[in-house]
Amino acid sequence: MRIVALHSNFIEFEPKKRAVEAAEDIRMASKRIEGCLVVLTAIEKQDEQGIGSVVSQAAESIRKIALQLKVDKVVIYPWVHLTHDPSSPGSAKLALSMLEDELSGSLTTSHAPFGWYKAFTLSVKGHPLAELSRQFSPKGKPKEFDYRKALNSITKATLDSSKLKGNDHRIIGQNLDLFSFYNVAPGMVFWHPKGLAIWNELVRYWREEHRKAGYQEVSTPQVMDTLLWKVSGHWDHYRENIFLTEYEGRKFAVKPMNCPGGILIFKSRPRSYRELPMRISELGVVHRLELSGVLSGLFRVVKFTQDDAHIYCTESQLEGEIAGVIALTEKIYRKFGFEYSLELSTRPEKAMGSKALWDKAESALRNVLDKQKLPYKVNEGDGAFYGPKIDFHITDSLGRSWQLGTIQLDFQMPERFDITYAGEDGKLHRPIMLHRAIYGSLERFIGILLEHWNGNLPPWLAPVQAKVLSFSGKNDAAAASISQKLFSMGYRTELDTRPATIQSKIRDAEMQKVPYIIVIGDKEEKSGTLAVRRHGEKKARFGISFSDFEAQLAREVSERV
Repeated sequence: MRIVALHSNFIEFEPKKRAVEAAEDIRMASKRIEGCLVVLTAIEKQDEQGIGSVVSQAAESIRKIALQLKVDKVVIYPWVHLTHDPSSPGSAKLALSMLEDELSGSLTTSHAPFGWYKAFTLSVKGHPLAELSRQFSPKGKPKEFDYRKALNSITKATLDSSKLKGNDHRIIGQNLDLFSFYNVAPGMVFWHPKGLAIWNELVRYWREEHRKAGYQEVSTPQVMDTLLWKVSGHWDHYRENIFLTEYEGRKFAVKPMNCPGGILIFKSRPRSYRELPMRISELGVVHRLELSGVLSGLFRVVKFTQDDAHIYCTESQLEGEIAGVIALTEKIYRKFGFEYSLELSTRPEKAMGSKALWDKAESALRNVLDKQKLPYKVNEGDGAFYGPKIDFHITDSLGRSWQLGTIQLDFQMPERFDITYAGEDGKLHRPIMLHRAIYGSLERFIGILLEHWNGNLPPWLAPVQAKVLSFSGKNDAAAASISQKLFSMGYRTELDTRPATIQSKIRDAEMQKVPYIIVIGDKEEKSGTLAVRRHGEKKARFGISFSDFEAQLAREVSERV
């Protein structure tokens, strides 16, 4: 059984049409339940071996979540899409009924009708515990290891493209040979050479801009003692989403956030006011527990890389640093053609620290936005558990809104980790800490870019910047020479000397969305020139000198246009 528990302001649903023969008999038009825990629930094939055991485990977990959130109403909502291996409708109907019965002794329970297509509206509260996922399995004797079945499972890619649109980044990624996913590592990306080329260019650009903006880059461990996460507050506010392990009798956590490790670097030696503001960046790999049913290509993953940075500053420097992050974020977004809007998120229900400090932090963020006359909307109660934040929402070419960058103001962790700096007066003072990201998640950012440009990446980002085609077998050596020359100059090139028609070679290069297609025929070989076709253009330009073409490509790559 798999569940996603959503702490909700309300859920409203309306049955529309029977989906299976075993559908529940109902007489309802629509139903609305306020202030509840909505439990999206999927029963799996394996649960049929021990439905009672699975229901008991799930009920105990749901009761604990409800107690933690202080809610007394639970709505069981059948959601088969959480699993790739659903049970039979009859078994699912029985398990859901048993789950509701077991919960009804201590909670007010209700359910959405089983076996119906339903229209629904769901409002989820904005706090770290608002979305929690769990998985339960029957308890019993383990089966004998099946080598062949295991091998098939390992090597089977998980993408089902039958329900995806052609401009979905997962389809683009498959067609352009950028990345893949496998059941052996749910929600973790296998980057192919071409996909990693895009990744590396984004990182190179990010590093250049951050170096110019005065950031120093660090790297912190993937696995750290759970004591660290208890001090930071993540253990109380985020434990259910953390991977845990043990080493020599000690409990360790795979990091879900980068900030606690970065704070230890700040704390590694005495600091002076002369070092502030200190801007520390990290391309940090994090892992967060997610059910496989809610994973979505590059958009929602288990393992991802955050372009994190943490700024330590004095109170007098604070507003200037916030303004600096806004300016850097705007510069980077403009490079990709993204417009953005701003959202200020305030103190959540479950927050660390005093209200007075929160009010001070919120005022600082408001002041910067107001002084720069930047329009923004307020999202009450959706701040991080340690501080309020400004979120950047971009709009892509399809008109969709995405929350990418964030600036989070934190008075709490400097206090909890007791970090200080020596002031000009010789006394110890507490720095203020800013958490910030611009890409957000590199995986998600690449997915958005692929759909934003429909895979038509500019030369500086394209996995293959130029593809050289031979018109016929007689021109293979000349084409290979041009390709090698470009490669030796640092460009990402491919060579196509297959015994195929030039039309099919051009078509294949177009399908691979290569920015520049170079054709070498008898005329080009004799004159020492190139026939150059830009991706998407119907006609080639003939008689182009190698030096002129290389100069144009060099400009586009260096200026990132």
